Amino acid sequence: MTIQVSVLLWTVICFLLLVAMLRNLLFKPVLRTLDERQERLDKAAEKRAEYERMEAEYAAELDSHRAKRLTRQQKELKAEMEKLRADDRALLKAANETRLRKVDRYSVKAEADCEKLLTRLSEQADELAVSFAQSLTK
Repeated sequence: MTIQVSVLLWTVICFLLLVAMLRNLLFKPVLRTLDERQERLDKAAEKRAEYERMEAEYAAELDSHRAKRLTRQQKELKAEMEKLRADDRALLKAANETRLRKVDRYSVKAEADCEKLLTRLSEQADELAVSFAQSLTK
């Protein structure tokens, strides 16, 4: 077996032409497409990281607003409870004053009634004493 230089030379030339054509027509477009895809993936990852950061900020801000609202509502409820307690105390005081006035009024009335009864009893006792004395003298 002998090596023919011309065939070897043409084989090498054809191989180099094939490699050059594949490099220009296939490898460069494929590599460019892969690079563009990698850039898009990198941008998407950056956007995702940005969205996650924004979501975390939003969640923190939302939690802060909720906490502030809850604190404000608790303060409002405490103020309302204090107002209701004050109203209850005022109503209880007014009811006690009304009750005391009624008790005073009834005790004054009872004393007056007792005085009337005592006066009537005294008058009846006097009448009985007079009528008893008259019946003894007869």
